[in-house]
Amino acid sequence: MELWRALPLKVINKMFLRFSIKQVDEDSRKPRGVFNAAYDLLDYGDLESNEREQLRTILQWFNEHLPAPPEDFYASRAIFWFKSNAHESISRVWELVYLLRAHAHHVDVHKCRRLSNISYEDEFQVAAYPSERDGKITIQ
Repeated sequence: MELWRALPLKVINKMFLRFSIKQVDEDSRKPRGVFNAAYDLLDYGDLESNEREQLRTILQWFNEHLPAPPEDFYASRAIFWFKSNAHESISRVWELVYLLRAHAHHVDVHKCRRLSNISYEDEFQVAAYPSERDGKITIQ
């Protein structure tokens, strides 16, 4: 029997996506995520009023639709990744990417089939502690 036929479909199709900027986070020592950059842009950026409203709308959507980890979750070094089947969330995060890029932020997109240290998971995302065993590649 071919190996891929013996593996559960869930393992074969699992893919995670992360959107990050070049600035390094002090705790994880990895590039900061786009949500941190978006809140910084909202608070300190030179935005036109329509851009500010668009950014607020996008972030509000995530506040309403993306589950937050439980209050006792300690995320100091954890990195959040979208599950590839979180289509609506990924579509919305691209809106953040376009706004960030329009304001001189270089945004990288990473994909990963294997995360070694997952510490939180919900329907749309996982949080994992960085590991050399992760299969991360930068695609954009």
